[in-house]
Amino acid sequence: MADQISIQGLEGLLRSLGELPKAIQGKSVQRGMRKGGNIIRDDARRRAPRESGFMASQIVTRRANARSRQRAGVGAGGEYFTVGVKTGRRRKYANTKRNRRNGRVGRTYEEAGWAYYWRFVEFGTKKIRASPFLTPAGEAKGPEAAQVVINETWAALEKQLKKDGWK
Repeated sequence: MADQISIQGLEGLLRSLGELPKAIQGKSVQRGMRKGGNIIRDDARRRAPRESGFMASQIVTRRANARSRQRAGVGAGGEYFTVGVKTGRRRKYANTKRNRRNGRVGRTYEEAGWAYYWRFVEFGTKKIRASPFLTPAGEAKGPEAAQVVINETWAALEKQLKKDGWK
């Protein structure tokens, strides 16, 4: 069971990017990483079971927030993108007469409409055989995604350097 697939071999690129000015680092790396993640996302959508197509539509590429990037250990200014299935959003019950009467004010609930069952499909259960779609997509398209990250990052850096008058 693979919870996370890491693309290795980008240490030289990341070291070089760390030495660049802050204005150049952020956007160009984000653009490249998102395009690389989108390659894996598209393959995972293609591999996802298609009973209704809803689960495939919920597969997204997301940039992790600052706390998640810090927890992942990517360092200051580092980037961390994930490809996965959207999860439900937690919401608070509103302070209405009905919710006060039922004692729900301040409590949270999970919003309906998300594909919670993706874990059962990906990893299987006692009664359902696993039919993975995210893991094989990451393994198959990982090298291609890494190359896209490198190419897009270089293209964005060259564009920014040209704009700043370096070339």
